[in-house]
Amino acid sequence: MEAALSALRERLAASGVPSPQVDAELLARHVLGWSRARLLTSGDRPLPAPAARRLRELGERRARREPLQLIVGSVGFRRLDLLVRPGVFIPRPETEVLAGEAVARTPPGGLVVEPCTGSGAVACAVAHEAGCVVVATDSAPAAASLARTNAARWGLPVKVVEGDLFEPLPAALRAKVDVVVCNPPYVAAGELAGLEPEVAEWDPAPALVAGPTGHEVSDRVVAQAPSWLRPGGWLLLEVADTRARAVAARCRAAG
Repeated sequence: MEAALSALRERLAASGVPSPQVDAELLARHVLGWSRARLLTSGDRPLPAPAARRLRELGERRARREPLQLIVGSVGFRRLDLLVRPGVFIPRPETEVLAGEAVARTPPGGLVVEPCTGSGAVACAVAHEAGCVVVATDSAPAAASLARTNAARWGLPVKVVEGDLFEPLPAALRAKVDVVVCNPPYVAAGELAGLEPEVAEWDPAPALVAGPTGHEVSDRVVAQAPSWLRPGGWLLLEVADTRARAVAARCRAAG
């Protein structure tokens, strides 16, 4: 087992994978169905031929910089295991912070709206931990479908509606939303080529690129959110760290 893991680590490192050891272990656990403790105490026992072949196949996919989440078919996000699919933005660990901020600010029985839901990760996490209703939107049919699947998989009170930002919401929700939480596209068009291959080549461009400046979608969210929030409600956005001060200034200007 150790020989197979070592060979896989070396292959991934040579291809530029940022975390070859972690990825090699996760791929091996996925193939074998083992815990990490069992994997690390397996010693030098050789892998059965079918498992060794499968591990090499998955390792080659990862070496070509296919995201690990797509290879194993799911991702851990806060307390949930969520499905991922090609063509839908893959949730990343930093967005767990955004979800946690939404959980902390949602009152019992509150109402949360999440535009740009993607896989539904934030919506599902907030509904699960805050015990609230979440209405999520996405303009991409594939994303809306996956978000519904993830919510149903966990039996969560998440309603997913297809459409652009707040446009598909019923008018009755105006001025009644406790939290608007959003991880919008925030990459500037000229920045796409500089992203890691796992992002630039696998995530759908409309879920990444906002436009020439990177502010285009967040500006629309900031402009539209106030009419949906109740007095004292929260708007929570994930943005590029290089543009955070500018986004904050735009929020203040919008009241």
